Amino acid sequence: DVQRHPGIFLTIVTCPLCERIGAPMQRHHLKTRRKDRHAVERICRECHKTIHGLFELSELRDEHRGLDTLEGLMSDERFSRAVVHIRKLEPGAHMRMARPRDRRRR
Repeated sequence: DVQRHPGIFLTIVTCPLCERIGAPMQRHHLKTRRKDRHAVERICRECHKTIHGLFELSELRDEHRGLDTLEGLMSDERFSRAVVHIRKLEPGAHMRMARPRDRRRR
């Protein structure tokens, strides 16, 4: 669907992870840009923020973890629990996420 505003066309898309419609979207590189710069998925801002809040870049890069696909991300228990909460948000709403203790700035 396309919504029309004066002089602006906005494409209404659905996040493939949380399935919210009309949420602001961002690009997420499923693989490192050096390996495959075209392996990019458009996901909502809240899912993207949650992915990078839960996982270190080294975890996302580790092919044995399987976090380089949407299915692999959804199979992770921590992330799938977070998605349950994200689905309850309105499309423009923000979710606050505390950093894990080991990732907090000192």
